[in-house]
Amino acid sequence: MTQGKSKITFSNFFPNPKPAVVPILGLILSVFLILGEDSSGGLNPENNKSSSGVPAIAAPSETTVHDSLKNQPEDHSMRWFLSDPQGSLKGVALVIHGLNLRPDKMQSIISKLTESGIDVLGLSLRGHGENFHHGNGVDEDTARLEAFKNVSFQLWLNEAYLAYLQLKARGEEKGVPLFLTAFSLGGLIGLDLFAANSGVDFDKLVLLAPAIRLHASVYLERVLSPFPRLVIPSMAPKTYLANKKGTPIAAYNALFDALDRFNKTAGQKLNVPTLIFIDQHDEFIPLEKLKKLVEEKRWRQWKFYIVVKDKSARDKTFYHHIIDASSTGKTVWQNMMEAAVNHLLKQPLQSS
Repeated sequence: MTQGKSKITFSNFFPNPKPAVVPILGLILSVFLILGEDSSGGLNPENNKSSSGVPAIAAPSETTVHDSLKNQPEDHSMRWFLSDPQGSLKGVALVIHGLNLRPDKMQSIISKLTESGIDVLGLSLRGHGENFHHGNGVDEDTARLEAFKNVSFQLWLNEAYLAYLQLKARGEEKGVPLFLTAFSLGGLIGLDLFAANSGVDFDKLVLLAPAIRLHASVYLERVLSPFPRLVIPSMAPKTYLANKKGTPIAAYNALFDALDRFNKTAGQKLNVPTLIFIDQHDEFIPLEKLKKLVEEKRWRQWKFYIVVKDKSARDKTFYHHIIDASSTGKTVWQNMMEAAVNHLLKQPLQSS
């Protein structure tokens, strides 16, 4: 395909051509793997229920909660990071990572929060970090990817709800506010949980490139929704990936289901003090569509912080990751974290 033809083809459908490149290549490469992938015996699926439709708009039931606890040890999905016990506790925060992102890559954010007097509950969604079934003589990478191939929006929602219950209990015990700090998919899951359930409340939000609006190119993955176990290569730097082979269509199905429900339930309840960090060149999240959504919903307490990577960023060509000094540059990261803490602790916002 010539350069001229590429411009004509992509510019008609995608405002930013770059995000379309990898999904299209992934589609082409993956078609050759469909029969082998789906016909192979492999491991026993962890969750045989597919997520083809939008889950019911309701909070997880007590039975669902207990079943989730039974099926997945708590320490595999949740971990507390406590602030200095000698200091005054100022809040508790739920931190949720992005799609196919190593949960430990949120550590820079977690450390800044705990240093500021905020206890943090880190959530690892199924198929990430240590949140997969261990044992059976299977190596961890294989077992983690197998778990990832069997995820659903309802499963991730249940995990987020369980984490919220722990967060709420600690917040009530200590008499401090509840915060949500989340990146990409994590932002979508956290916001949906908040929007759709009357028993879930956060006092303030910090969102990094929340996946509540997507570039058109991302929806190319929906064509392959009948093949949930198919794995699509990722364009993100390998050092950030929870599963280096890529992201299964099951995970994209869960993402789309979450977004479908969010679009139906998002309302004025979400109009709480919120700070959004985003790079205007983000490959997956369109800034202008995000701003339009906030305006249409009249979320007047939502503020944008536009991230511009500096020369010290290790990867200056991948704009979605804005989660640590390596991805943004040291000075930019310091300024971002100062703004985040100021926002959560009611201090004047220095940058916006």
